[in-house]
Amino acid sequence: MNVLLTGHKGFIGSALLKRLQKNNQVIGFDVRDAASQDLLHCEFRKDFDLIIHLAGRSGVRESLKDPASYWMNNVEATRRLFERYSDTRILYASSSSAAEPDLNPYAASKFLMEELAERYGTNHVGMRFHTVYSDSCPRENMFFNRLRNGTLEYTTTHYRDFIHLEDVLDAIEILINATHVKGIVDIGTGNPVRIQDLAPDLPVRLNTPGERVWTCANIEKMQALGFKPKYSVEKFLTNNNLGNIINLFNGETV
Repeated sequence: MNVLLTGHKGFIGSALLKRLQKNNQVIGFDVRDAASQDLLHCEFRKDFDLIIHLAGRSGVRESLKDPASYWMNNVEATRRLFERYSDTRILYASSSSAAEPDLNPYAASKFLMEELAERYGTNHVGMRFHTVYSDSCPRENMFFNRLRNGTLEYTTTHYRDFIHLEDVLDAIEILINATHVKGIVDIGTGNPVRIQDLAPDLPVRLNTPGERVWTCANIEKMQALGFKPKYSVEKFLTNNNLGNIINLFNGETV
């Protein structure tokens, strides 16, 4: 199968690329390749059997500082892709934040991507990723990296549905093969964890404008397709010598 993968140098995209290349012909597209490689201006000359669109800007706090770039990189760039490939199946990266689009520009941009998908295609799938983590995440500012490295300064009372990168890749592969699925699909574990419980000795920040209080994936659609997360926060903490936190979960896998 000929696949276009945008964002193939990113956190999820780089790992997905390795999997896809085993059985597919994959063309990777990343906005960091060159100035001309910009979804807002590039020419889409080739046709593909499948498009997986992961490129775009992420982050709630950054979007509050620069909302215009989130509009252009997430909404307008995606519009061009949907317009050009309206007859091609597209799996695109949405976010759990899209459930409350009024909270911040990032959430709004993801919600509008979902609206565009309905307008321009009949077989697109919006993958609402929840909080993705891994044992070797390249982003130093990610929560678990900062927790592991001792650079985390505070926690919050928010609940987040953490899902391991490998489980995310499994979910994407399932969706690739489940060609009858369309619309919005939650990708998470269905088991949210309170941030405060992961580092109980740190100060708790209550003033967090633009952020959701509670996120929990509804994974019924994915479960019906055979999806079952293999990783848990408990397992991650154990593997990273943070086992002293596990008793907060009363021995339960989260």
